[in-house]
Amino acid sequence: MLIPTNVITGFLGVGKTTAVLDLLARKPADEHWAVLVNEYGEVSIDHAILEGGGSPSISVREVAGGCICCATAPYLQVALHLLLLEAKPQRLIVETTGLGHPRRLLELLRGEAYRDRLDVRGTLTLISPDDFTTPGMLANPIFQEQVELADVLVLNKVDRASAETVAAFQQWANALEPEKQLVVATQEGRLEREWLDVGERPEVRLPQVPESDTAEDLWRDVAVRTEELPRPGVPIRKLSANAACGWIFSLDDIFDEHKITELLLLQKQITRGKGVFRTRSGFVIINLVGGRVTSQPTTYARDSRVELFSSEAVTNWVSLESQLLNCRQSRTESW
Repeated sequence: MLIPTNVITGFLGVGKTTAVLDLLARKPADEHWAVLVNEYGEVSIDHAILEGGGSPSISVREVAGGCICCATAPYLQVALHLLLLEAKPQRLIVETTGLGHPRRLLELLRGEAYRDRLDVRGTLTLISPDDFTTPGMLANPIFQEQVELADVLVLNKVDRASAETVAAFQQWANALEPEKQLVVATQEGRLEREWLDVGERPEVRLPQVPESDTAEDLWRDVAVRTEELPRPGVPIRKLSANAACGWIFSLDDIFDEHKITELLLLQKQITRGKGVFRTRSGFVIINLVGGRVTSQPTTYARDSRVELFSSEAVTNWVSLESQLLNCRQSRTESW
């Protein structure tokens, strides 16, 4: 039986992970779902968030350090092969990085290697009102490709959009060619189950991916990456080439949620931030998008970790690391 498969894409901060979490929370209790998530930076944030909201009927695997649509395609095939082999899911969700070109990914999923395993259904592209109204965004080539390949176009965070913006979005979306199967609006990442099961557009035929080594061969060629464990007060720093930096903190480091929020809001050069932090009251997910910080509890409890994206080519990450460490609660502070 073919596995229903969906790609969820969209720009950074549009709410993809929130949408996937919501889908997982509302999936049929008797179905096992699998999620393949892409981390553009070097620190696993989305995987930690999804793992923290998971259950035995949910399997999560990541492809870190690049875009699964291009640079890390071999890692993608390995991760996908192992996920399907180990989880034997009844549905597969693939969440791309916000900076990714989904075409290459769809070529692979619809290619010969997975023709007898995957039933690729709706590709959902999430768009935020802020992105839609940003000058030049509609001409951005990554944005254009994400929109072009969408079966379902979703205006997320509609509660933050004016009536004029919603009307402009509807007019723009209705004029797209080829016509979308669904154009919808939602908030807080709420995706309806039936949106996943729209059929593949018959007029779109992506070229097949050339034959390559099998996943087993690739796995033998890929060095197993073991994650060094951080020590209290000495996090592991992972600098990315794309003006981003991530940190993994020891489980013994306990943070003050209020201090973290204040610090992120003061960093005007940081355009996007996502992290999981251990606090006195438990673990929380903290998101920085569009100059706003939100938080929510999570059951993830392995360590604290954060990934920050900067608008500046040169950012003093060492100084920022020190400031993050200053957001920890001391042993003498009250519980």
